Amino acid sequence: MSSQAAIIATLKGQTLRIPNLTAFFQAWPPQTLNEHYQDSVTLTTNTILKIAAIAPHLQIERRLRDDIALLACLWYTNAPKLRLEALVLYVVWVVCWDDTVDTVEGDLAADFDRAEQWRDRTLAIAKAALNLPGTAPDGEVDAINAVLVDFGRRYAEEAPLHERQRMYDELAIYIGACSTEQKMRLSETVPGFDEYMALREGTIGVGTFLALVPYAMNRDVPPAMLNSPLVPILQKQISVLASFVNDLLSLKKELHSGCAINVVCTLLTPDTTLDEVMAELLQKFRDAVRQFDEAAGEFIGQYVHDDNLQSVAQELVNGYRRIVTGVLEFSLKSPRYKLAQLLREDGSLEIVL
Repeated sequence: MSSQAAIIATLKGQTLRIPNLTAFFQAWPPQTLNEHYQDSVTLTTNTILKIAAIAPHLQIERRLRDDIALLACLWYTNAPKLRLEALVLYVVWVVCWDDTVDTVEGDLAADFDRAEQWRDRTLAIAKAALNLPGTAPDGEVDAINAVLVDFGRRYAEEAPLHERQRMYDELAIYIGACSTEQKMRLSETVPGFDEYMALREGTIGVGTFLALVPYAMNRDVPPAMLNSPLVPILQKQISVLASFVNDLLSLKKELHSGCAINVVCTLLTPDTTLDEVMAELLQKFRDAVRQFDEAAGEFIGQYVHDDNLQSVAQELVNGYRRIVTGVLEFSLKSPRYKLAQLLREDGSLEIVL
């Protein structure tokens, strides 16, 4: 465990050199954008302004500049319009909810006890919103979680129970991990790599985004397919890759907010340079892509004698892949990270921390 302040001081002014990360995904389907993107921008804007009107103290209108609709439309490229609206609401909710406890400017960022109460309340709201057995709407809902309720109502109308239960279970993992991360941030400690990655698998929230892929596909994905022992392997590698992408591209933003809970920081020692850390991370990147592709081949190969199931499995795998390629493109383009002007002709980045 190292002091976050010491790591931030060490990294300040250093240059983080990131190669063209899209090169790692050349064998994957090219990234596209959902045709309903412009409508999604309008929905996102209206949703954020509605939160801002109800809870002006949150200053949530800052999220208007992030282009959250872009992220949802990069992830769920083939979702039909009405389903995409539900997915956009979920992504807006995640970004706004997470920022409330995860950033210096967040309303509950420095108040662990109040944040913990809000996390517990959020899970209760989610359970009812997803229309799980034995639940009913209960009590007041805050402005941000009202968006979760709107998403849940739309999602529950069409998603089967087993998918809704999976979504809730992943949401519980994400929210529990956010609690651990906030405790770590407030105690100003930095975990080692393995401890961090176990935590990051939860805080990245990718499990919830993957759980929504069958809904976005608008196809019947058999429960037996989703329960394949290969699915957790696929999901773990997507979480690893999305974490690496997000941590690398948001490092400067996080350091400036006083937080050093990031994969780069977990690999940094007094004897390693930033370039050496980058080289180590890139090897882990290659390994994760290879492990995903190997598991994907085996997963799709199970259905070689059934064209329909093989097609569903292939679409599911590609939907998982887009969670990574989508977060990469979003991070490079969104004003949230201010990277577009730093992108070089060869796709690489040099970021002065």
